[in-house]
Amino acid sequence: MSLLALGFHLIRIRFSEAVDFSLDWNLFLSWIPLLIAFLARAVSKRLGRLPVLIALLSVFWLLFFPNAPYMVTDLVHLSVDYNRDLTWHDAIMLFYYAQISLINGLVSLYWMHGAWNRTYSKNIGLVLLLLSFPLGGFGVFLGRIVRLNSWDFLNDTQSFFNDIWASVYDRTALLLSVEFGLMLGTLYFVLWVVLRYRSHWLERSAR
Repeated sequence: MSLLALGFHLIRIRFSEAVDFSLDWNLFLSWIPLLIAFLARAVSKRLGRLPVLIALLSVFWLLFFPNAPYMVTDLVHLSVDYNRDLTWHDAIMLFYYAQISLINGLVSLYWMHGAWNRTYSKNIGLVLLLLSFPLGGFGVFLGRIVRLNSWDFLNDTQSFFNDIWASVYDRTALLLSVEFGLMLGTLYFVLWVVLRYRSHWLERSAR
């Protein structure tokens, strides 16, 4: 699916120009939380309870997790002209990018949720899960409006946290935290139901 999204962008470049090369970079960034979550999942399954290591992986996962829902905001690149073929091409292309990044983010959250449950407890796992939804939206605000990126945590930690603190009471930050949180929560619930149904079906088929 990622290659297909890149293919759509190459077609756009071939017939006109690139919409925004940051699309490809943002798509790459959406894979990072998935890889971190995969590592956390493997560690929690094979090595047992390692709360400090899972906590560190959770921090790094949270730094990159907002890159997944962030790509929904790349729809701002869409210029509307109903009589122009590129309008429809761009709409489909941007949807592909946003869809793939959301899938990466949701699957990474599913794996992290499992790692939290195995490492701490189901109650703590549920709390961390619920906090992840609005924090993901807040991260989108920091990236799109404040123009912070995940690397700033390492490059200039003090300024990074100063910008976060200054944004806590921002009205737009609250809006994105709530609305992106609701979107992520809804999509995650759908993913959880589908995977649970699949597991239940596989168990019944194995009997």
